[in-house]
Amino acid sequence: MIKHIHVKECDSTQDLLKEQLGLFKDANEILVSCDNQLKGRGRGIHNWEALPGSLCFSLTVQPHPIPSFTAIEMSLLVARFFEGSVLTLKWPNDIWNRHENKCCGILVQNHHGIMIAGIGLNLYSEHHEFGGIYDTHFEFNKNSWSFEIANFIQANRYKTDTSLKRDWEARCGHMGSLVCIEESGQFTEGIFEGLGEHGQAMLKTPHGIRHMYNGSLRVLSSGH
Repeated sequence: MIKHIHVKECDSTQDLLKEQLGLFKDANEILVSCDNQLKGRGRGIHNWEALPGSLCFSLTVQPHPIPSFTAIEMSLLVARFFEGSVLTLKWPNDIWNRHENKCCGILVQNHHGIMIAGIGLNLYSEHHEFGGIYDTHFEFNKNSWSFEIANFIQANRYKTDTSLKRDWEARCGHMGSLVCIEESGQFTEGIFEGLGEHGQAMLKTPHGIRHMYNGSLRVLSSGH
């Protein structure tokens, strides 16, 4: 059973969850959610901007049997929760809506041996850059939505990398597309071929297959 802590406002659900881990040492699973997040973090130096239609929450998760697949698994499970919506996945751990606008980002951290997944998603959005899962505005309870998604994640974890890779690649929005991955100021272009054995991006380049383990992906031309 998930121990759920919901607050009106906090700087970061990731940081608040780390504080709670010291208070509830006997709790196997902890979820922290909020109505308003002030200083959410994304990958690298990026921030996650909380919007009126946003959900921001963090939960403890058991690592995937191949730990480097954990963040990829989280994005796939969130997309599966919204099964009726046309959502696609962007390597390594983002979700696009049907207009190919980012509507969800996931950050997985190892905190003293405990894996924490921070999830920020827009149920709806009028932001010029970020999209929403749904096209229309509606009233919703951030407490209950966070709890339902977290429960779905915990109940539907993948036991093998084979099925995880298969399902992720089937939902990938840039499979077979020409992409550019930027990592530490270095840019690598190639055709996105899928996931490697550790969840890395495999790019087909004129010099062979390149394995990219981290970085920011940009689609240059669609292969669909």
